[in-house]
This record gives sequence, C-alpha cells and structure tokens, in this order.
Amino acid sequence: MSIIKGAGASPGVAIGPAFVVYEAEVEVPIFDDPVGAFSESAAAVAEGLRASSKIASEAGRKEAENILNAQAMMAEDTMLSEAVTAHLESGARLGEAVNKAGKEVADMLAGLDDPYLAARSADVGEIAERIRRQLAGASQVRIANTVPSIIVANMITAADTAVMNPDSILGLLTETGGPTGHVAVIARSLGIPAVVGAVEATSAARLAKTVALDGTTGEVAFDPGEAEHDDFVMRRVAHREMMKAASAFRGKHVEVDGHRVRVAANVGTPDDLTAAIEARSDGIGLFRTEFLYLGRSKPPTQEEQFELYKKAAKAFDDPVVIRTFDIGGDKPATYIGVPDEENPFLGTRGVRLYEQERDIFKDQAKAIARAAVAGDIWMMIPMIATVDDFLGVRALVDEATRELDDSGLAWSEFKVGVMIEVPSAALVAARLAEHVDFFSIGTNDLTQYTMAADRTAGSLAEYADPLHPGVLQLCNLTAKAARDADISVAVCGEAASDLAAATLFMDMGIDKLSVSSPRVDVVKAHVVGLKTDDRRLADALAAASPADAREIAARR
Repeated sequence: MSIIKGAGASPGVAIGPAFVVYEAEVEVPIFDDPVGAFSESAAAVAEGLRASSKIASEAGRKEAENILNAQAMMAEDTMLSEAVTAHLESGARLGEAVNKAGKEVADMLAGLDDPYLAARSADVGEIAERIRRQLAGASQVRIANTVPSIIVANMITAADTAVMNPDSILGLLTETGGPTGHVAVIARSLGIPAVVGAVEATSAARLAKTVALDGTTGEVAFDPGEAEHDDFVMRRVAHREMMKAASAFRGKHVEVDGHRVRVAANVGTPDDLTAAIEARSDGIGLFRTEFLYLGRSKPPTQEEQFELYKKAAKAFDDPVVIRTFDIGGDKPATYIGVPDEENPFLGTRGVRLYEQERDIFKDQAKAIARAAVAGDIWMMIPMIATVDDFLGVRALVDEATRELDDSGLAWSEFKVGVMIEVPSAALVAARLAEHVDFFSIGTNDLTQYTMAADRTAGSLAEYADPLHPGVLQLCNLTAKAARDADISVAVCGEAASDLAAATLFMDMGIDKLSVSSPRVDVVKAHVVGLKTDDRRLADALAAASPADAREIAARR
C-alpha cells in the first residue's frame, strides 16, 4: 500500500478501481498558413466546446454548461490569437507558439489574488491543448471507462466532465489544480468526491488495483490494506450520514454557546450568487468583484455595478460583504496601470492601486453606497498591510460619498472593514480595530504568505494547511483584537469549510464563516453542536504541526 496527500476538492469518500487517463503528446504538423490553421482550429474547438455545453445543459449540469461556454469564448478571444501570432512572427513553429501563448495568458490569470479567477488559468491551458489536438487531428475524447471507476489524470478538463457519465465515476483524482478550479466546482455540483494537486498520482494508480480517496482530507491510498480499507469505508458511511443530517439546517439560524453564528456564502460570479440564494445562506461573506473588471477594454460602469450589488442586497436579510476590486499581479486589466515589477504578485496590487486609480475605485464605492439603500451591504478592502493603508482608502470612500451627495444620488450608510490576509495586518490587528467596522480573515492568502509557499503548487501542498499553528496564531490575534474592539470578525477563506478549522474558529470567538454554497448546511450542522473550549484552542495554538492541531480540534 502507498499513501499520498493532495488537496480535498469535493467532499466524500470513493473506493474502487482506477481509470488512468494517459496524456499522449501530440505532434502539430507544419502548415503553409499557420495563422489561418490556428484560426480554423480555434473556431472548431469553440464549436466543439459549445456542443459539449449543450450536452451538459441537457443533462442539467449548469456549472459545466457555464464553464464550457466561457471556454468557447476564450478560444476565440483575440488575446490568445494575438499572442500566437506574435510568437509565429518571432520564428516559433505553430505548436510551440500555441504552447507559449497559452502559458502567457494562463500566467496572467494565475497571478490574480482571487482564487476563483486564478483557477481560470487552467481553462487557458485546456483550450491551448484542445487547439493543439485539433491541429494534430487527434481525438478530444479522453475518458472512456466502461465500469464505475476513480478517474486519475494529470489534469481533467471541463469538457471531460461535461460528457462523462456520473454514474460511472466514483471519484476524481488529479495531479494538478486547486480546490477552486473547475474540476472541484463540477465535482461538488455532482456530488462526486475529488482530490486535486496529488503529485505522482497517475504513476501510483497505474500499479494499483484499488484506489481509496477522501475528498475532505485529500488523503489517497493505493491498494489499501484491510484496516485502511475499513477506515475509508467508515469515513464514507460517516460522510453520507453527515450530509443527510445537514439538510435539516437549510435556511435556519444557528448558535454556539448562545451566540448567533452566521454561515454565509462566497460568491465570485453571477452563478455563485444564484447558488447562494438557493442555498439560503446567511448572506454573502465574500463577494469577489474581479469578474466585473476582467476580459474587457474598460472598467465596469457605476450603474452596471449598482444593479448587481442591489440584486444581492435585496436577496438577503443578512449582510452582503462586497470586496473591492483586487486587480494586479501581471497586468490582467489593460486599462489599469499596474507597473512592470520584478515580483508583481507582491507588488502594486489591490488597495495599493486605489490612489492611482481613484476614479475606478470611487465608482465602485459609489455603487456600493447606492446599493446599501436596498439592504445591509458592507465594503471590504483587500490587501491591507498597515493602518495607513486603511486610512488612505477610507478617505477615498468618504470622498466618493460626498460626491454622491453633490450629485443628488441616494445612498445609505454601510460598514467598511478589511480583509486580513497579509501577516502584518494580523500582527497589528489591535490598532486596525480602532478604525475599521469589521475584520474578515482570508485564510487562502494568509496561509501562503505566512508559509512562503505558493498555494497553487501541488508539490508544496504540505505547506498549504491553514491549521498550521503559525497561521492559527495569526487568526487568533485577529479574533482577539475584534472581540476587544467589539467588532465582527469572520473567516472567508477556504479554511472556513474545514470542519476541524471551524471548531477552532468557534473557540476563538469568530462570529461568521463564509463558505461555498454547497457547504453552508454542512458547516451549520457542525458548529451548532459545539461548546467552545479555551483549553482546546490553547493546545492547538501550541501544537507542533497541522496534523496535531487537527487531532486536538477533534476533541468535543
């Protein structure tokens, strides 16, 4: 037996034979007219993706349908074709040009702070590979298992998931990808357990008769022994019982030690907003707005934003927390002047751009202020590292509302808080709390910045656990500062969905967890039975490793 660790992407436990997807390299021939050949192949790929989208739609797979339609548009986007043409003009052959262009566009998206949008970089890689296969005349069908299996691959594409039969898929296991990628999104929507970022999974699966995976913990066992097999079976039973019990909490309020704890939804697209409404979540704990700014030649108008924010505000009685745009990393928005820096991902981005892009930021602030008339809207500022960062942006917000007064447009008061994702912000949380209305801890970036490990790198998955005691201590500092200042403190990163982490967050006194819509009821069902325990928290903060912290969190 061998065991590897990836990232849990879709909860559940799967046990069964592996179907390994072989990644055969294709050879792109030489064309007399490479630009024309690329254009024709890209159009054919787009047509094929739309056909797959129709199949997904007819099967009721809305998530897959939307992803495939978006990929079809990306296949025809001039950004990709112009990059291919540039490499051809530099002397590259067509196959090489497609590879390089795909990587450039993918790297641009991967540099975004928003995990949902960064995960879209994988879509570009899929599209480039499909165009290469089209140029080479190779088949696009990669998954053709004849018996129920766990699909194991370096990468599983959205098109793969759209045409596969869920009844024949026990689980999904990939070497690449993250918990916010399309495989995770579609797997969760279909209720299929999935683990991503499991390095060397395909080589291990080729030698195994049986694979067992846990989509919550990310653990994968190949040819498990009798004891290990029984353990995975017990996990599967427990997960099914948990899901059944969780459904009773749909739309209900929950309390911990007599205090209301909200379980809100994370939103990164209009479809996510629809899902949050259907899940009857306790409002929106993180409304990522970057999708409004990308893939266009100019920023969204104030009116465009106002209508969307107003829709969200009207849909919930609980607060809707809108994060202001977090653009930067590698010039993802051409109309925003991100400087050319040696390390752009730690450079001028997020709040550091607001003074420079005053009009763009103030338009967003005005849209939020106007939408606050329709409901309880809060504004959250990303990438805050210092007290001065917040004071500067607070002044811009005040300037924006004064301009609304001057123009006679109606607006309402709203809370302004910060996302705690930079370690320095957690360390000075007590000073920040003197000026802000609330905190929300972004554990995705807080973890990667604290551990100095890129969260998208599968080989560094062991460093990406938010239950590392160092990360937990920063969360606890933030929570204590919020309690002392009597302001709300939430967790909106992926750790909020981790039930072990949720236990410790309740011990810290955190009053809101924001998770993906399918996890709202599960998290409610978990926290409602908790009793906070200062000793449990102290032991977890003093633990030597994330594994030890998880064991401690299991104490009830």
